[in-house]
Amino acid sequence: MVSVDIWTQGNFTEPGEAVLYEKKGHTVVITLNRPDSLNAINRQLRGELGGAILRYDEDDDARVAIITGAGRAFCAGRDLKERAADNAAGVQARASASMGTQSPYMWPQTWKPLIAAVNGYALAGGWMIAQICDIRLAAEEAMLGITEPRVGLLPPFAVTLPKLMPMAAVMELVMTADPVTAQRACEMGFINKVVPGDRLMDEAMSLSERIVANAPLSLKYFKEATYRGLDMGAQEVMPLTYQMYERLLLTEDAIEGPKAFAEKRKPRWIGR
Repeated sequence: MVSVDIWTQGNFTEPGEAVLYEKKGHTVVITLNRPDSLNAINRQLRGELGGAILRYDEDDDARVAIITGAGRAFCAGRDLKERAADNAAGVQARASASMGTQSPYMWPQTWKPLIAAVNGYALAGGWMIAQICDIRLAAEEAMLGITEPRVGLLPPFAVTLPKLMPMAAVMELVMTADPVTAQRACEMGFINKVVPGDRLMDEAMSLSERIVANAPLSLKYFKEATYRGLDMGAQEVMPLTYQMYERLLLTEDAIEGPKAFAEKRKPRWIGR
């Protein structure tokens, strides 16, 4: 057996064929683009999605990213044909996540806002991609599920789900491995809003525009403090929050906001 499965290595590449990257104003649209395979995650898609997130994170002019899928699926999870081929070639799968043992995800962390526009099937790793996003919209026809137990695998990302939704709902999803409707996922607290499929991207862009209107550093610092705070008690998270607030108050945007309010005009955010 070969001891290393390159699936777990953190080699991210520029988006190209498997992941499309389009910038519209301050919004980036990241499209998973393997429609013939229901956008299943093979090494190419995984690498290009990581590269797309890094490009977004490093672009000061990009303030919101929307992740969606081409065709009739958001993402059907890991490409099991690739996994089976690896097994046949003697490549031993490893559980180590590319981001290290402290993360259940396979992609870079960004403290900028991420929106999932779930247009169809979001299963297994597809659920995980939606989970790394901060706000999740879904088309009425979308189906979501944590289906790894059906093929003898473990969903490491689901271990953190009880921080986002009720434990009983997580146990139902994993133990049955049954996909649920977008409306059911909304009732469980995972999806923010269910919309008609032909309105999904319009809704996502409208949401992005409302987010873009706010100070980007305020959102970035809040997201970081909030997610870090999930693993902290109040006595730890409050000093962190006020430390970040002190940093924010030294920025140009923190001066611009009150000035624009006093002058009765829209603020001109520069992200510094």
